Amino acid sequence: MPRHGIAPATIVAAVAVSTWLITGVAILDIVKFLAYEAVFVALPGIALLMALRGRRSGSLVTVALGWPLGQTLEILAFSGTAALGVRGLFLVYPVAIVALSAVLILRRRATSAQSPWESATASRTALWAAAAVLSIGLLYLAFMFLPVVPLPTATSSEAYAPDFVYFLGLTAQMLHHWPPTSPGLSGTPLYYEWFVFFHMAAVAQVTHLAIPTIALRLDYVPTILVIGCQLLATGRYLGRSLWAGVTALVVILMLGPLDLTTDVASGNPFFEGFFFHLWASWTFAFGLMFFLALIYLVSERMHSPSWRRSADLGAWILIGLLMIGASGAKATVLPVLITGTALYAVGVFALTRRLSPAVLVTLVLGAALFAVTFKVVYGGGVPGTVIELFAPLARTAPVIFVNEISNPTLRAIMIPFADVCGIAGMMLGLVGMLYLLRRRHRSELSRFAWPICLFVAGLVITNVSHQVAYSELYFQDTGYIAGGLAAAQGIRLAWLDAGQSLPMSRRGVLVSFAASLVVLLMLVTITSLTVAHPLALEIRYAGLAAACVAFIVVSMLLLWARHRSTAGVLALGLIPLLASTALTFPLTLAPTAKKLLTGVALTQAQPDPQTVWALTPGLLTALEWLQGHSPIGAVVAVSNHWVNPQKTDAREYYYSAFSEREIFVEAYDPARFGITPGVTIAADRNFAYRQRLNDAVFNQADAAALAILTRQYGVRYLFIDRIHGTVDPDVLHLGRVVFTNQDAIIVEVA
Repeated sequence: MPRHGIAPATIVAAVAVSTWLITGVAILDIVKFLAYEAVFVALPGIALLMALRGRRSGSLVTVALGWPLGQTLEILAFSGTAALGVRGLFLVYPVAIVALSAVLILRRRATSAQSPWESATASRTALWAAAAVLSIGLLYLAFMFLPVVPLPTATSSEAYAPDFVYFLGLTAQMLHHWPPTSPGLSGTPLYYEWFVFFHMAAVAQVTHLAIPTIALRLDYVPTILVIGCQLLATGRYLGRSLWAGVTALVVILMLGPLDLTTDVASGNPFFEGFFFHLWASWTFAFGLMFFLALIYLVSERMHSPSWRRSADLGAWILIGLLMIGASGAKATVLPVLITGTALYAVGVFALTRRLSPAVLVTLVLGAALFAVTFKVVYGGGVPGTVIELFAPLARTAPVIFVNEISNPTLRAIMIPFADVCGIAGMMLGLVGMLYLLRRRHRSELSRFAWPICLFVAGLVITNVSHQVAYSELYFQDTGYIAGGLAAAQGIRLAWLDAGQSLPMSRRGVLVSFAASLVVLLMLVTITSLTVAHPLALEIRYAGLAAACVAFIVVSMLLLWARHRSTAGVLALGLIPLLASTALTFPLTLAPTAKKLLTGVALTQAQPDPQTVWALTPGLLTALEWLQGHSPIGAVVAVSNHWVNPQKTDAREYYYSAFSEREIFVEAYDPARFGITPGVTIAADRNFAYRQRLNDAVFNQADAAALAILTRQYGVRYLFIDRIHGTVDPDVLHLGRVVFTNQDAIIVEVA
C-alpha cells in the first residue's frame, strides 16, 4: 500500500471498529476475530495467490483476489477436517498452505511483470474519495442492519426477522455436526448455500466466540470491505483509472432503484432489493466476493495475449478455486457467469467469426464445476422453481397500475410498456451505462462488453424463472454489480466530457445535480403532505419524467439561442435521473432515522405475547441451559412452531439457533427444509408425519407418539414454551423435569 493510502484506510477501519464498539462488541472479541481473519483467511489466500499468479500484485488487487481465495481454502479445510472427524487439524491448515506456497514461490524461475494498472500509483484524492464513499456505505449498512439485530440478553425480549435466526441455527449446525443436515428437521439432508455458515462456524470453532456475536456483528464488515476493494480494483482495471473504481463504489453503495418514497411501509415501488440483500442476505454478499474476483481474473484472461503458459495455468487454477468457492457461496453466481459468458461468446463470434480460447475455457470450466457442485451442494435441484415470464415485474408500480385498467384490450397493449418501465425503474441506478453508447465512447464497450453480458444474463434468468419468495431476484442482483462497473465508466466519461463534447461545464453539472435534488425533495415533501399513496408516487414519477424532458428541452433552446452545438444534449437527461437514484437511500433511511431519534423501537420486542412472540429472557436462559447441559447430538422436540399469535407465520427458529441443538420439527413451514408440497412427495409426507407426532406429544401427552420420537428419531428432550401457546399438562409426566422457569420447562425423556 502506498504511504499516502494508510490514512484513508485507517479512517475506514476506524469506522468499522466504531460500529462494533458502539453496538456492544467487546474489544477482546474484536481482537480475536481480526486475528482469525488475518491468520486463517488473508494469509493463506495471499500466499497462494502469489504462488499461482506468478507475480506480486498491488495491495488493492492482493486483497481483492487473495481474500476470497483464502475464504475458499478455509471452507475446504474446515469441511474436509469435519468430514474426516479431525476438526483439530484445521488449526494447522494455514501453516500447510503458507509452506506449500513458499515452496512454489522459491521454485519459480522468473517473475512476470506487474500489470501497469496494478502498479500505477493511486492519487491521494482518489484514495480519500474511495475511503469516504466506503465509510458512508458501511455506516448506511450498519444503520439498517445492526439496530434490528440486537445481541440477545437476559434483560429484554427481542424479536428477530426469521431469516437471521435461521442463519444462526445453520451456523450452529456446521459447528457441531457433519454432514450438515437441517437444524430444524433433525437428520434430514438440507441442500443449501452453506459456505458462509462454514466460515462463521470455523470462526467460532477457533476463537470460541458466540455465534450471535460473529453473525450479527462481526462478520459482515470484512465482506463489505473486500467488496469495496474489489470494486476499486476491477473498476480501475477495466476503466484504466482508479477513478473508475471510485465511481463504481458510488454506483453500488450510493445509488439505487427509483424509489422516491418516505414511508417504508408503502413498499418498494420497483421491487428491487440489491442494497437490502447486501445486509439482509448473508449468502448474497458472500457470493459477490467470489463473483467480483472472477470478473477481474477472467477479464485478465480474455485480454491476455496467451493462455497456455505456466503463468496462465496458475491463473486458471485460481479461477477454478474461486468458482468452487462461488458455487457454495451463492447459487446464482455460476449460472450468471456461465450464461453471461455464453451471450458474450455468441456476440463476439457473430461480429468477428472468432472466439477467444479464454472464453471457451471459462465456459467449459464453469459448466463442469457447476454440474458437480449443483449435485453435491444443492442435491441436483431447486424445489419450487418454475418457468414464468416477468414474475418480479408484476410487483412493480407500472405493471400494477396497468393491471388495474379495466379495458382488456388497452391493458394488453400497455403491459409491454409497463414491463419496460418496471425494468427501467429497477435498474435506474445503472443509467450511466447508457453513456457508453455515445459514438465517441463505443470503443469502451470492448472492455465492458463481458460485464454487460453478465448484467443481461442476470436480467434474463430472473425474468424467465420464478422461485419461492421471488428468490430469482438474486440472479438479477448478481448481474447488477457487473452492470455497475459499466455504469461507473459511463458516469466517469460523462464527467470528463463535461465542458468539451457535452454542452455543459462541470460546474454546471454540479449545480444542475444539486438543483435536481432540491426540486425532487420539494416534490416528495409536497406530495407527502397533500396526496396519499399510490397517487403521490404517480405524481412524483410523472414529475421526474417531466423534469428530465424539460431539462433537455430548455438546455437545447439555450444552446440554439447562443448559437452553440447541441451535440450530446440528450446526455444531460442523466443528471436528474442520477439525482433521483441518489435520493433512494436517504429517503428509505428516513423512517429508521426518525425512529432512532425519537426512541421508537425498531423491532417488535414487546414482552406481551399478545403483541408479538419474541425471544424472552426466560426462553434465552432455558435454551442456553440446553446448550450447556445436553449432549451435542441431542435432539429436542418443541411445543411451539409459530412466530405470531395468529399462527399464520410458521417460521420459528429460535430453539435451534440459541440451543445449538437439532430440533425434531421446528418451523411448520416446509419450504424452509427444501420441501414443496405436491412436488417433493416423499419428503412432504415425512414432514406431515412429524407434525402429527409432535402435536400428539404436546397436545395430547401421547406416550405412544413419544416412543416413536425417542426410538426412531432420537429425541431426548421436550422443550415446553410456556409463553407461546399451551400444552397438555400431562406432558410433564412423560419424563423427568430437568429445568424450569417462568417461560420454559425442559423434560428429559430418554
